[in-house]
Amino acid sequence: MNTKNIYLDLLGLVALIVFTIFTFISVAFYPIHYSLIFDWLSNLGNINLNPVGAMFFNLGCIITGIILIPFILNLYRWKPSEIWSKFLVVLAIILGIFASISLIGVGVFPETHIKLHVLAASGVFESLFLIVILMTLALFKNPNFMRAVAYIGVCAVVFDLLFVILLSLPQYKDLLATFNPVVPIPGLEWAAVFTSLIWIGALSYNMYKNEV
Repeated sequence: MNTKNIYLDLLGLVALIVFTIFTFISVAFYPIHYSLIFDWLSNLGNINLNPVGAMFFNLGCIITGIILIPFILNLYRWKPSEIWSKFLVVLAIILGIFASISLIGVGVFPETHIKLHVLAASGVFESLFLIVILMTLALFKNPNFMRAVAYIGVCAVVFDLLFVILLSLPQYKDLLATFNPVVPIPGLEWAAVFTSLIWIGALSYNMYKNEV
């Protein structure tokens, strides 16, 4: 395999590791108890709530987004034979670039810039949701596509759907970016984000392992 391709293939795993490390460093600096179930992920980037740790979370989002751009562009190497599959991969790449830029936006515009932050975060969630579906449909019959990657993708889609559906209910319309010790919707946000990133890491390993 071309050495350049190896580096590009592994960028998805690098992105997962970088985001995880920076996020949990931020959690460690949170001045009060932080709950992975009841506290929003974006609270970590709020300098008013996390004076020391906010910069780690925001920087992690920015670096992860930058790392993901070349990895997403590298998805063209799957080159499925069917025209419709090629179209889905191209569409996934376009959405992937948008998701990467949106993730950078999450770090540039933290929770203290709530309107821009919600806009950027929505871009990440909605794009990742579609990317997982598009890539899985495009590659499901490809002999080099690991079934484990598809199963992780299904989990990511389910968590994302549950998160969006619950957050859209009228009784929870004011819950975004606020703390509620009873309703564990932020826990679904954590699950959706990390299963999506684990899917990216798994796809990255898949490309490296099977020399796509």
